[in-house]
Amino acid sequence: MLSRALAVSLRQALRSVALILLPLVFISLFAWATAGANSGNTTDPIRASAWLWLAGHLVPLHIHGVTNGALTVLPLLAVIFPMWALRRSYPAVAEVFKKEIGARIFLAGWYALISEILALASYSAHISANLYFTPIFSFTIAIIATTPLRNENLRYFKFASLLFMFFWGLASLVFAFSLATHWSVLKSLQIVIAPGIIGGILYTLIQILYIPNIALACLSYLTGSGFTFGAHTNISPSHFDLNAISAIPILSALPTGRHLFINYGLALWPLFFIAFYILIWRSKSNFAKKNIQALQNGALFLLVILIISYLASGELLTPQLNPVGIKWLRFTSVLGISYVAALVCALYIPAVVQKVRNKDA
Repeated sequence: MLSRALAVSLRQALRSVALILLPLVFISLFAWATAGANSGNTTDPIRASAWLWLAGHLVPLHIHGVTNGALTVLPLLAVIFPMWALRRSYPAVAEVFKKEIGARIFLAGWYALISEILALASYSAHISANLYFTPIFSFTIAIIATTPLRNENLRYFKFASLLFMFFWGLASLVFAFSLATHWSVLKSLQIVIAPGIIGGILYTLIQILYIPNIALACLSYLTGSGFTFGAHTNISPSHFDLNAISAIPILSALPTGRHLFINYGLALWPLFFIAFYILIWRSKSNFAKKNIQALQNGALFLLVILIISYLASGELLTPQLNPVGIKWLRFTSVLGISYVAALVCALYIPAVVQKVRNKDA
């Protein structure tokens, strides 16, 4: 039974990898062939497909050479592809296990091992994946992709997550509006790049995959925390320190100065958590259980936001473009302070008032 379970989980892990890796190999070879390469060696495009696959798991890539840079700010949207492949393969593994946790661990374990093998096989003198983070990230993504959120104790966490994604989506609409108002700048940057037909399609797809990162930075900007685009830069409603930008068309939506009135958006987060705690307060549980649910679901939500914010920022190929993206520590600190303030206002103060009223009665 165990040997069959190991064989099935290995086969499905390989299937999950192949569902994404094989199309990437085709795209890399096609791009390499149409780029007019003089060499007949296909090692580089095949390695490039492995790097793209690892980048889809948010695994940091190190650039060895003159700059000795790194690519640690990776597209958050790319994670949906390996998660989709894992969810397609998981049911076959679950059929041979009586417990779901065993099926998830076996599949995730094989998936992490294959990921590490790919990271080792794709190592080159110029680009290499982080061998320590590769199994950790791939294992975590596999566990998350195959875990259903059916736990009744997590219903408030799901509410907070959906509400946050709503504001995240609104921030993306604000970004789209800013992009439209700077259309002439976008066209100028596109002319500077001149990637060609195939390169233009791939370049556009990469920018689309980075939209969640940009939308999160936009949300941080709209709520006063701001973001950075390189060393010694600060882009927020009250500060604007930015000398130049890279020739990336999507960056034409960046603000061009200070907008102090946007600082009032900071009030969003206390209101966000007050709505979250009011939902908990209206439940029929006693105060002790409400308190535990508020602390557990709120802390889990903050932890998830901390991880997402950290992964949405980092270095963009050169030390000069480090850090790029959301100020993850400031952003989560603001959310943490709002979390505590809202907890006191929406949960503890009403409990005290109700207790006083009961005594007077």
